[in-house]
Amino acid sequence: MNAMNAMNARNTLTTLNTPAADAVGKGNAMGRMKLVMAAAIAAVAVQLLCVHTADAATDDVAPKPPIKRAGAADGIAPVRTALVVQDNVALRAAAKDGSPAQAQLWRGEALEIRSERPDHFQVYDYRRERGGFVRKAALLPLAGPAAQPQALLAALRVVRQQPGAESLGLGLAAAYVQAASAEEINGADGAEALDAMGTLAERLADRASRVQPKADGSTTAAETQVAAQLDVAARYGLRFRSLEREAGAMQLCYDGEAFRRVLAMPASTPEQKARAALALTRVDCLDPAATPPKREQMDQWRADVLDKVDLRDPALATHWRNRVLMRQSGVWSSLSFIRARRAGAGAGAGAGAGAGEGVPVASLQVDASSAASRRALEAFARIVPAELSDDDQRDYNDAAMRGNAMRWAALPAGPSTQTLGGFTLTVLPGQPGETCLTLAMNGAKEGSPPLLRHCAWGLVMTASARINREGNAIAIASVPADGWRELWLLRRTAQGWRMTALPPVAAQPGLGYAEFAGWVPGGKEALVARESRAEGRYKRSYEQVDLDTLETKRQAGDVAMLGAFQRWQSADWKGASLSAR
Repeated sequence: MNAMNAMNARNTLTTLNTPAADAVGKGNAMGRMKLVMAAAIAAVAVQLLCVHTADAATDDVAPKPPIKRAGAADGIAPVRTALVVQDNVALRAAAKDGSPAQAQLWRGEALEIRSERPDHFQVYDYRRERGGFVRKAALLPLAGPAAQPQALLAALRVVRQQPGAESLGLGLAAAYVQAASAEEINGADGAEALDAMGTLAERLADRASRVQPKADGSTTAAETQVAAQLDVAARYGLRFRSLEREAGAMQLCYDGEAFRRVLAMPASTPEQKARAALALTRVDCLDPAATPPKREQMDQWRADVLDKVDLRDPALATHWRNRVLMRQSGVWSSLSFIRARRAGAGAGAGAGAGAGEGVPVASLQVDASSAASRRALEAFARIVPAELSDDDQRDYNDAAMRGNAMRWAALPAGPSTQTLGGFTLTVLPGQPGETCLTLAMNGAKEGSPPLLRHCAWGLVMTASARINREGNAIAIASVPADGWRELWLLRRTAQGWRMTALPPVAAQPGLGYAEFAGWVPGGKEALVARESRAEGRYKRSYEQVDLDTLETKRQAGDVAMLGAFQRWQSADWKGASLSAR
C-alpha cells in the first residue's frame, strides 16, 4: 500500500512537468509550488489513512476477556496471562517499589504479561485500560504446565478451602473453563470446577452480607476487600442479587447459574447435586416482597429442584441426605401454608357474597395443603438425628418449627361447627383472608348474642380445639404467618369469656410456634410448649401457664425436667408434636 502511494505521487509530479503545464505555469511559479505541496500532502494523507484503517481492522471493539489464550494454530505467539494472588497489590508506573502506584489490584484479577524484569512483570490490565509493573511474587503466570487443566483444577481444590480467597478461586475456575476441552468440561472434572465456582460465589456473597459498616459511615478494610472481590467476580460473568431484610439489613445472594449447570450434568456426583440443590433453594435468598402467587410459584420450583436429588442413591452420604430432607420439610410446610391461605381467601370472598351461608373454612379442607403438610412431616421423619453435625442443628430446629407450625393441616380438618362440652364452637370465613371464631352455649336460642366472637387474619386449625375438664378454658391453634403458629386460649373470667393469643415469643414474628400440650387438673393451669427464632435469638421452653394471669409459673428447656409435663401432658401432643424431638 505504501508503494502504491509513492507511485501515485510520482505520477502527479510527472504530469505537472509536461510542456502544456510548463507553458501555463511559466508566469506563475508560486502556483506550481502550491500544486507540488498539495500532491505531497495528499500522498501522506493517503498513507496515514491506510495505516489507520489497518489498525482499526485489527482492533477488537468488544470488551476483551479477562483471560485470553492463543496458540501456534492462530499464527501468533501465545498470550501470557497471570492471576493476581494477593489483595491490595500495587500496579506501578515503573519496575521499582518506590514508583507511584497507578491502581490497586485484588486476588483473582487477570492481567496480560507483556515483558519481564528481574523482580517485576510488565503487565497490561484490559479492564482499566492501563499498563504497569507488578512484583512477580504477587502474580501466578498461567503458562506451561501451570496452565494445563489438571494443574488449574489442583490449584482450585486448594484455594477452595481458604476463606477470603474466593475471588482467586473464581479466577482459577474461569482459567480452567477456558483451558479445558469440551469433553473435560462435560466430565467429572468439569462438574467439580463448576461446583467449586458456585460454592466460592455463594461464600463470597455470604461474606458480603455479614460485613457490618461503621456507625460513622466510614469504610472498613473488610468492606473494601469484599467490594473489590465482588467486582472481580462480576468480571467473570457471575451475578448477584441484593435483598433487603428486617432492620434495613442487606442480603447478597448468588444467582446460582453454576449450580444449575451442575444439577443438569450427568457427570455430577450425588454430593455435588445435593449441594447445588441446597444452594438454589435457600430461604434467605427469597424475595421478601414477593406476592403470595409469586411466592407459591417460587416454593414449588424449590420443591422441584430438591426432588432432582436422588435420596435413595447409596453413594449419597447420610449427612447430605439429612440436609436435603430438612430443606424439603421446610419448603413443603411453606407450600402447605400458602395453598391453605389461597383457598381460604377464595372461600372468604364466597362467604361474603353468600351473606352468612355457613361456608366451611376451605383452607382446612383443601387437599393440596394437606398433602403438602404430610410431605413435610414425612421428610422430617426420615432425618437421622445421630448423623447431624453441629452446623446442621440450626437447620434442624428451623425445619422442626416450620413442620410443627403446619402439622394440624396434615390431619383431617375438624367441622366448621363442633361441640366442646357444653359449648358450640364455630369457625367461618370473614373478609378475604380473615377467619372468625364464635363460641356459644349449647341450645342457645337463635339470635341470642354469642359468648365470644373474634376475627383475625390467618388460619384457624379447628382440628386442634381442646377443652379442659372443668369447661372453663379452650385451646385452639392459629397460623397467622408462614412458619409462625400462635395458641389461642379462650377463658371464662368474671367479665365473661375472653380470648388471648399466646405467641411463640414476645418479639417480631419470625419462625416458631406456641402449642397446647395439656391441661393441669383443677382448671387453673395449662401446659404450653414454645420454640422460636426471632430477632436473632433462638429459644425452646416448656411452660406451666396460669390461666387467670397467663403468667408462666414454671418452665424448663427440657420436657423431662418439668414434673407437670411428665404427669399431665396430652397423649396426642406427645405422639404428634415435633417439639419433643
